[in-house]
Amino acid sequence: MHASLPADEQIFLWTPEDGFGFHRIGDVVAAEPNAHAVSFDPNSLGVHTFPITDFITNPAKRVFEVTLDSGRTVRVTRDHNLFTLDERGRTARLASEDAVGEYVMVPGTLPSASTPETELDLLDVLGDHTDDVTVYATDGVGTVDWEGVPSGSRRHYRSRGSAPLSATKRTTVPADAELAFKGSDTRLPRTIPVTPELGWLLGFYVAEGYARRKQVVLGQKEHEPLERVADWFARYDTPVSWSQTSDGVHQLTICSALWSRIFRTLAAAGSEKNIPARLWNWSDEVVEAFYEGLLDGDGHRRDGRDTLYTANEALADRATYLGSRLGYATSTYHRQRDNDAQSDEWAVDFYEDAHKRGQYVPNPSALLRDLREDAGLTMADVADAIGRSSKSSVSNVENRTYDVVTRETLARLRDCYADHDADVSRLDAILNGNVRFDRVESVEDTGRVETTYDLEVQPRGRRVENFLGGFGGVFLSNTAGFIDPGFHGKITLELSNLGTAPVALTPDMRISQLVFTELSSPAERPYGAARGSKYQDQDGPQASRIQGDAEFGGDQSGGGGGGDA
Repeated sequence: MHASLPADEQIFLWTPEDGFGFHRIGDVVAAEPNAHAVSFDPNSLGVHTFPITDFITNPAKRVFEVTLDSGRTVRVTRDHNLFTLDERGRTARLASEDAVGEYVMVPGTLPSASTPETELDLLDVLGDHTDDVTVYATDGVGTVDWEGVPSGSRRHYRSRGSAPLSATKRTTVPADAELAFKGSDTRLPRTIPVTPELGWLLGFYVAEGYARRKQVVLGQKEHEPLERVADWFARYDTPVSWSQTSDGVHQLTICSALWSRIFRTLAAAGSEKNIPARLWNWSDEVVEAFYEGLLDGDGHRRDGRDTLYTANEALADRATYLGSRLGYATSTYHRQRDNDAQSDEWAVDFYEDAHKRGQYVPNPSALLRDLREDAGLTMADVADAIGRSSKSSVSNVENRTYDVVTRETLARLRDCYADHDADVSRLDAILNGNVRFDRVESVEDTGRVETTYDLEVQPRGRRVENFLGGFGGVFLSNTAGFIDPGFHGKITLELSNLGTAPVALTPDMRISQLVFTELSSPAERPYGAARGSKYQDQDGPQASRIQGDAEFGGDQSGGGGGGDA
């Protein structure tokens, strides 16, 4: 059974070129990049990055939309797609079609970049949008192709130690070069430090600003945040102007076409403004400052909870991931604004205390019963130790009267059993890992039947087998890939019991099926030596050979799949 996603569903990955970012799974499977999934470790429940070991295209399947209490959503097939805990606190798969009312895993925190970006290289930020940008350098701007520059303009540029940025060879532009928009006297250094103050400014812009071709405008009734913005731009000698609207809103205009280009490139403009893609690769300190700027611009603060309001659904999605990155428990809800246009509004809540949101954990009843017995305690002993008036409170948990238990109760039980030398390592993982649990509110048939896609995340044979995707972030299961077209050899059959009860296998029992899919044309990239495939012509059951990949010190380029079924 393959748990799969439609082509346009987003997933959150890390790549060497771009670091952390969002991608459509259909694009990822088509490109087969060197990428790492953001996944939880089934043993420690810590959230890390793990290499993707295969890219899978599945036949057309019916697509369902899963909605969680927190507002997270994801579109998936009906097979095993989500994760929960079984009675012994072990990671267990849950079929999406059976998930209503169940508590499933979502990220409590997201991993930070191991080497955060510390400065913005404007050559990189601006990309190919440089026809109207000039580069200046005292000791020469590097290699320039003057062929396309009018002769009169060449003399002008050379007399000022400058050249059109579009005509330069990027790799030869000196690090101390300056950039300016054509016709502007405002120059900026090639690199801008990525500081908390820049993070705050970008967050405030996303919440309260907009950008035109030659200016950036920020407005708010409070004057103090705008003074903070003006002070930052004063460091770069950028002209600004002040105004006030008839309803008392202060407006600060940054008069710079280049800054406008930079802000639009990083965070877009107008109603499309969103969290910069680069932010996921900045330090926690800068990311936290961005969050503060976002809330200072269009948020509401109260004890234990902050709320961001936005008319941009994409921003609500990214803000939910942002909360997870910073360790906040989050929830998102949608409503119609009470105005003439009946426009949409999303509110994203951020909770500092996880007990305010995400306080429930699937009840590991059998694990708790075993721990109590290992500790040599009676139910009455435990009830007294954790401050309960009756042993029935402990009995109700162990007999699974309740499907979930609060994190607070679980923590008290953990301390009680640890004090009596029981092995509470699994409870520690549940309480201190980087996952939280969110109740499935609904599973609805979307009416879509289409080709679906999957990833395999099984580095060095480890059973990680999950990745992060969907609106707001939900952990999704994956399975081993198909037998690739072009494979020759004996098939290795993999079996895993994901249930809570043992299953006896007897001789001649039918335990699997072999399904053939006829290709409409020859495979464009058949399995074999040309792909660096590792299992071609295998003879008998084979263990994982991923250790032979280049990233693990081997001389193979990858190409998993092959004879796994």
